[in-house]
Amino acid sequence: MVRKRSADQTRRAILAAAVAEFAARGYAGGRTDAIAAAAGINKRMLYHYFGSKEGLYAAVLDERLTAYAAAPRAESLGAELAARSVHARSRPDDLRLLMWEALTGAAPRIVADAAHRARWRTRVDAVEAAQRAGRIVAAVDAAQVELALTAVTLFPQVFRQIAELITGVAPGEAAFDAAHAAFLQTLAALLEGVDRSDAARNAPKPRVRLTAATVNRDG
Repeated sequence: MVRKRSADQTRRAILAAAVAEFAARGYAGGRTDAIAAAAGINKRMLYHYFGSKEGLYAAVLDERLTAYAAAPRAESLGAELAARSVHARSRPDDLRLLMWEALTGAAPRIVADAAHRARWRTRVDAVEAAQRAGRIVAAVDAAQVELALTAVTLFPQVFRQIAELITGVAPGEAAFDAAHAAFLQTLAALLEGVDRSDAARNAPKPRVRLTAATVNRDG
């Protein structure tokens, strides 16, 4: 006997199919026919749950891009940067959605969305609170700190080719990941105003070098 889906299961199936479709093709290229087929539903059900293609896309962005901005802060900045880096590596569809948003000719939807703006404002507020408490150096603008932390964890995954050109090793390879993790910890220490010069001089330094790019990867 075929078991009927609940309304929540149907909605989740549509969202999962829409994430894959929009991540692969963007809003303009994404097809509701393909989403309905992948979700195993009649196309009318898609409009029943989300109203329109625009409504479905907005739900996808809210579903997939809220987690990063809304994630709680870790105890230390080093732990937070490590967690952000893992988050970026583990959610490639989210990164593709962000890239498609950046390519849109109109104002990006997430920028126009008040809820998204409020979530990021909360992260900037958290940096300001850490500065007032002396946990992060106060000589830098809090919004610029949050922007830098976001960029340093997202960029290697979004622009993997640039990361490999600069370092000679692709993100995801052990050498790159070790060097990047070490850099994030050093960056965190600098922003926290921690003097780790002695430890840094004596610790092994994972490195990646441009010469690695000269290896013929095609054999």
